Amino acid sequence: MRKGDVFGFVLLALGLGVAAGILIAPKSGKETRKELSEKLEKGIEEISDFMTYESGRIKTKVAETIENIKSKCEEKVNCCHNSHDKI
Repeated sequence: MRKGDVFGFVLLALGLGVAAGILIAPKSGKETRKELSEKLEKGIEEISDFMTYESGRIKTKVAETIENIKSKCEEKVNCCHNSHDKI
């Protein structure tokens, strides 16, 4: 399962859990709002952590890809120069 799929599933499960909690909780409106606020803050923090992790991973992959492309280009240039010298 890909991380994006897991992330979507976690968000869905979080939403369903919140909805179920609201429907069956015997708490006052003030208590419920406070609890929802806390859960929302925690969810936002988790999303932020996930996005930070993923953006770092993407930056690393982009840097690796750029280096691979540069390396391949240098190989081609060197190959062309070497074959030209032999003529």
